[in-house]
Amino acid sequence: MRHPNERNAPSVVRAVELFRERIRPYQLAWNDTGDGQAEPFDDASWERTRRKTLAPGPGRSGSLMLEGKSGTVDDLLVDYRGPDVIPLPYPERADDVCVLYLRLPTEFLEERGAEQVRALALELAAELPFNSGYVDFVLCSARGDEGEALKLIRSRYPGVHLAASKATMSVNTWVDGVHWMNFLGQPVLGKLGGVAGLRECLSLPGISLQEMSGDRVLITLGERPEVGDVEVGQRLQPHRALARLLEPYLYRRKPLFPFSPPIPEEVLRWDRRFLE
Repeated sequence: MRHPNERNAPSVVRAVELFRERIRPYQLAWNDTGDGQAEPFDDASWERTRRKTLAPGPGRSGSLMLEGKSGTVDDLLVDYRGPDVIPLPYPERADDVCVLYLRLPTEFLEERGAEQVRALALELAAELPFNSGYVDFVLCSARGDEGEALKLIRSRYPGVHLAASKATMSVNTWVDGVHWMNFLGQPVLGKLGGVAGLRECLSLPGISLQEMSGDRVLITLGERPEVGDVEVGQRLQPHRALARLLEPYLYRRKPLFPFSPPIPEEVLRWDRRFLE
């Protein structure tokens, strides 16, 4: 969301409240208070965090991080980063935008089914002034561990997205890859000729387009997220068609800081695997 926190925060708070309600009996258990400490997450904790996100104070960004019981990468996570000014007045952070990252455990998909996950994503996205967003089956990794994580999927499962374990802010208005559910807004949707232009270019079976309010669209590839098992001949042709269309607007990972290690070339190649 390439808007400052002041505009996004009310929508983000509503989306998080909906998320908490819709995922029950799954529950968020811990609240990262932002000072290196975590407190048990309850209604009082949420009220404090909600107020801080809505009105963080002069010169302060809105943020929240809520975790499941285990705090591991296969558990629930809500991570919102909301700069108070966009773009930020620092060259190395000129691409930072507000990001809401929501993670569900795989068990949620298995128990509720893909249709309920899709309905939840649509309900949440409708609350947010997004430029882009996605829903997918992902393998999460901490920064610096992407190469090790990639070894688990590279030879067999091109449908699995290699995702960071927390929100990535440096996406500007680029599109973060090709996924099962692809939410597109401006400016990329306009550059593609709007919904009419998408319909003309994306006519393969398995691709559905759903117009959303605010000149936005949802592109869904198949009935459920597919891992793309190459051993059974899955080619994920809808993913490849969308990747070709989005190629000029795809996000390219970059180090968190100028002094951080470079992103491994094999990881960058994986992000462009549907273009090969």
